[in-house]
Amino acid sequence: MSDKKQLKIAVIIKRFISTGGAERYAQEVTRRLASRHEVHVFAQEWAFQTDEDITFHKIPRYVNKPTWLNHLLFSSLSSKAVGNGFDIIHSHEKVPRFDVMTIHSPCFRSFITREKREWKRNLLWFSVALSPRQLAWLSIEKKQLDFHPERIFIAVSERVKKDIQANYPLPDTSFRIAYPGVDEQMKRGLPASDDREESRSRLGLGQDDFVVLFVGTEFKRKGLDALLRAFSLIAASRYKLVVAGGGGGKMKKYKNLASDLGLTEQVVFLGLVENVGELYALADAVILPTLSDPWAMAPMEAMLAGIPAAVSSAEYCGAAEHIQNGEALIIANPLDPGEIKEAVIKLTDPGCRKELSRKGQALAAQLTWERTTASTLAAYDEVLRRKGKGPIP
Repeated sequence: MSDKKQLKIAVIIKRFISTGGAERYAQEVTRRLASRHEVHVFAQEWAFQTDEDITFHKIPRYVNKPTWLNHLLFSSLSSKAVGNGFDIIHSHEKVPRFDVMTIHSPCFRSFITREKREWKRNLLWFSVALSPRQLAWLSIEKKQLDFHPERIFIAVSERVKKDIQANYPLPDTSFRIAYPGVDEQMKRGLPASDDREESRSRLGLGQDDFVVLFVGTEFKRKGLDALLRAFSLIAASRYKLVVAGGGGGKMKKYKNLASDLGLTEQVVFLGLVENVGELYALADAVILPTLSDPWAMAPMEAMLAGIPAAVSSAEYCGAAEHIQNGEALIIANPLDPGEIKEAVIKLTDPGCRKELSRKGQALAAQLTWERTTASTLAAYDEVLRRKGKGPIP
């Protein structure tokens, strides 16, 4: 897209903040769009500091819970607030009015349709019929994913795209892929020994410990259950696991699980961490045995920082779509503690770590937010062309 004509772009997202995968994605792309176009953000809240000029429009939050009711209100209020006069309406939320929609996760309907047992699927459909919350989400989703020849859906991975198409009759022409980027500031050399020693000491970690980092807020979905059980199979106290994330309200449950497994001295729970990048300096490896993740930013950030990583296969994790030449260890079955244990032990091998560090950093360096933004602008071009307004000269 040429920069000769400035576009007026409306961006819709409930929370324009830097924590959370979808929120981080929206913020990184939006600030790059604002460096060359006029950008307006319609949100319930924002926390943003940058040199780019962005106009914010407050969408009232009348209720916090139930979340589906808040979303219905946000959808209606944001559509009215946007009005007319924008070249592109770009939504990161499930709302019916948009030109471009970035889809950050599998669809709601798939939690039913991916169930292979017919009796269980029928039971799930019956439970949906009795739930105002689930009926509301399905209704919102159906309106969002109705086919319209001028619209484009941007999926953050092929995995997300395939999930949507398995549930809604949308052709390939309705989709573009724009993978999340990796913060270039994560690229670094090995930390100075004094810095590494200080970072570890603050957390009660020894310099000879083998430290594995896990980053994720929803512990169950991110696979922490199996990871803790894998650590319980390793009979060596020098193996330490650092867990960064809020736990989705289940922190006490997982601390109790670690205690029941005899891991009290081996697992450090940090809670929410504002700057996860600082943790990469103290880690020997990063592992994410996620059960369902449209992308997974943390392993890719770690790889750019030169930290070897192990992640679930592309069946479970969108980021694994890029890992084809040994850039990270692949966990075929993230529900199997034994397989995860073997991955952790393999990561202790210096030769393996060196090779993974080299290959992983080279791969992650290709995944930039500039590349993500360019793919987004290409989708804008296509929408304008379909409306008879483009491409931009």
